[in-house]
Amino acid sequence: MSFVSYADSDGLEEALSGFDEVVVEEEIALEEVLLGFEEEAHSVKEMHVNLAKVARNPLQISGQLSFNSNYSYQENVPKIGDSDYQGFTKLQFAGLLEFDYKISKEWQAKIELKGFVDPIYNVKGRYNYSTDSLRTYESELDIGEGYLLGSLTDDLDLKIGRQIVVWGKSDSLRVTDVINPLDNRELGLVDIENLRLPVLMTRLDYYYEDWQLSLLAQHEHRDPKEAAINSEYFPSSVLPIPPGVQLPDISSQSIQLDETTFSFSANGRFVGWDLSLYAGRFKDSRWSFVNNQTDREYGLFNMVGAATNVLMGSWLLKAELALLNSLAYNTVPEEKDRIDLLLGFEYKGIADTTISLEFVDRYLTDYDPVMKNLPDFVDEHELQTALRVLYNFNHDRATLGYLGQYLGNQFEKGGFHRIWLEYELTQSVNITGGIIDYLGGENPVFEAMKNSDKVFVEAKYFF
Repeated sequence: MSFVSYADSDGLEEALSGFDEVVVEEEIALEEVLLGFEEEAHSVKEMHVNLAKVARNPLQISGQLSFNSNYSYQENVPKIGDSDYQGFTKLQFAGLLEFDYKISKEWQAKIELKGFVDPIYNVKGRYNYSTDSLRTYESELDIGEGYLLGSLTDDLDLKIGRQIVVWGKSDSLRVTDVINPLDNRELGLVDIENLRLPVLMTRLDYYYEDWQLSLLAQHEHRDPKEAAINSEYFPSSVLPIPPGVQLPDISSQSIQLDETTFSFSANGRFVGWDLSLYAGRFKDSRWSFVNNQTDREYGLFNMVGAATNVLMGSWLLKAELALLNSLAYNTVPEEKDRIDLLLGFEYKGIADTTISLEFVDRYLTDYDPVMKNLPDFVDEHELQTALRVLYNFNHDRATLGYLGQYLGNQFEKGGFHRIWLEYELTQSVNITGGIIDYLGGENPVFEAMKNSDKVFVEAKYFF
């Protein structure tokens, strides 16, 4: 039985008849719109073909080439042995290759190769520099990050290989950011985001509601890359080192899986704030003498810590706290405990400008006054301040930046200022230039480097 009468059908047909003209008008309008695309149809088709080729190619290769140069403009640069650190001190050519391979929808792999060569030592005479300086600064070929990454389930990810893991909230100072060692070969010239060295580890990430839980097994404990002994960044010959104390090289260590240590983090993100908790055993960033001062090594220590960000309008408030134990020193036989506290803020209330100010207090809980002496040279409270100002202009193609780091309650231990201008010349070419000014003070390294100020320039080509 039909619920629609013939009368209803006639009414429906009459009602729908008005749509015929609309359909015709829409077809005419659509044709007019598409007329403007006829000339571009061929290029659009080519674009889709190229995108399809990219989608079918699981291997992507990218990288960068760069040129870096430094010029020491002070006339009274300290004399370090027979080495010449006046005028041009760097003419470095560097390269980076990144290989990204899409194994499947859930799995991918990556590996980086990087290296540099600096002909300044041939220009000035290699015989004027120590073997340690040439080994550290003349050339290098290294493997960067290299890992396998994928999802075991919807909530569980696995990452195996050499990788970088950033903990904490600070942009300039390290408190809980202790997993990756740093490249310390050029004091103050490079931002911390480009200093971290990848280490071999296995990482599991589990996601539950607002939390990310991470378990890390660190199979490799790399030493930091330190400045060459008696180089311009570590002028040991002009430091007040006590008689009989020498600085032997740190012996190279191979990867030893039986020394695997473990760490854990929990990161929660909420409306207007976040919270991170950390714990584990890590490589120290400070060396100590071993074997009756015939060798140096970077020992291991334990750490538990927490970090948080709180957003309040244009203000981002930061805090980090770390409790460290089993820290080795040179002037005392026993290991020490330390409490590190960071407080800071980031302000973005000025158009195109970011201002960041951070303070750190490193407090030794069982301080011995003898630790004030070299080679430790530490106080009960070690204070550090960092001020960073960034201004973006020219449609975000240019950035004017300032970074100052200072040691001591009244900056009496020294530090440095660095100001730079970074400009995006094209989508593939960036140019950066600036000046770094070292501040002398009670810290013997900064006092020895106070006349090592430099002009620096860097040009990068991305492909």
